[in-house]
Amino acid sequence: MVDRIKFILDIAFRHLTGKKRQTGLVVAGVAVGSMVMILTFGLAEGIITEIEEKIIDISPLITVKGEKVQVKQRLLFESPKNSPDHYEIVSRIIPDDKKEVKPYTEVVSLVEKLPGVNAVSPFVATRGVLRYSTLTRPCFVKGVIPAREALIGKLKKNVVTGSLDELAYTKNGILLGDGLARKIKASYHDLINFTGQNGKVYNLVVVGTFASGFGAVDDNDAFINLHLAQIINGFPENAVSAVGIHTTSPTIVNSLAVEISRLTGYKTETWEEANANLLSLFQRNNNITFFLVIFVFVVAGFGIANVLITIVLQKQRDIAVLKSFGVSIRSLEMVFLAEGMVLGITGALIGCIAGHYLTNLISALPISYGPSAVVRGKHIVTVQKPMYFFVTSFFAILVSAISAYGPARRAARLKPVDILRA
Repeated sequence: MVDRIKFILDIAFRHLTGKKRQTGLVVAGVAVGSMVMILTFGLAEGIITEIEEKIIDISPLITVKGEKVQVKQRLLFESPKNSPDHYEIVSRIIPDDKKEVKPYTEVVSLVEKLPGVNAVSPFVATRGVLRYSTLTRPCFVKGVIPAREALIGKLKKNVVTGSLDELAYTKNGILLGDGLARKIKASYHDLINFTGQNGKVYNLVVVGTFASGFGAVDDNDAFINLHLAQIINGFPENAVSAVGIHTTSPTIVNSLAVEISRLTGYKTETWEEANANLLSLFQRNNNITFFLVIFVFVVAGFGIANVLITIVLQKQRDIAVLKSFGVSIRSLEMVFLAEGMVLGITGALIGCIAGHYLTNLISALPISYGPSAVVRGKHIVTVQKPMYFFVTSFFAILVSAISAYGPARRAARLKPVDILRA
């Protein structure tokens, strides 16, 4: 058995080394395909990872929404009870009821005691229009307790001018996203106007700016104090729009959300549910890119088939001689399959090594996404996992084996008598 394997590999290597230029080009094709696939895996996973990390850094992992789990009903009409066909018309939609968590202090106290919860921050969300000088900009404003909100994400770390502490003791203070501040050309301690949903105008002082790295957040969001947001929205002091929760680990979010909903009676939403559209968009784009990279391997497979077919045509007399000496059809097939495997394995090995170093190089380069990017940063985030190298190598070898099958079958079907007579 060992002698047979040595015999097959010896002939395979002789064939390949006899056509060094063609062999080198085919190996290069497989290597490029492997390298591109490793890079694609790294970039695709890096984008998703970066987005997830930024979402976790700026938003609660669980949000207790101001909606009851059991929707109340309102009786609109009831027929006389003594009528033969008694019926009722009810409404499950109550337009006058505000979506609020009330009393929020009890919800906060209840949730804080649960294992796995390390931060709870009530907030009031509102929309309005900011105005500074002649510039206006619609925005999303979140009223928070600064000390509690700082524990939910990395808001305090993301502050680039001013401070979150100043927001706590400035009743009419506002912390702007740095993109939003640029758009209205407002800076630290400027006095700006905010028109709320109630139509009233409030004078606010810019206590700083923050940069989360998310374009949509930095260009549209701002923070004010909870009490001021309650006044703007017309909420009583014991009501908020929702309650944000941060957990010790993202892995317990789903089970904990169910438990919180059961205990409080309010609907809950996890960070994955809140950002499902954004995550699915990037995942879909990554899948499209992956399928495009597959065609690089297909092209390399044609190259392998071309080289092996050429070898079969040029080595017909040698193949006939081998057959006449008793070399089996199976052994001849294995020779050409071995040649395809050698090309695939060599190309995959070179490509994986090159892909690893190229991915590291790209992640180390100081590349800016630009101010209009969805996700902003100073470096391109990449992720490398052993599974990516295994999948890439397996796919490269599989394509090589499939490409070698046709030439191997053709070589095995050659008839020695016809070739030697020619």
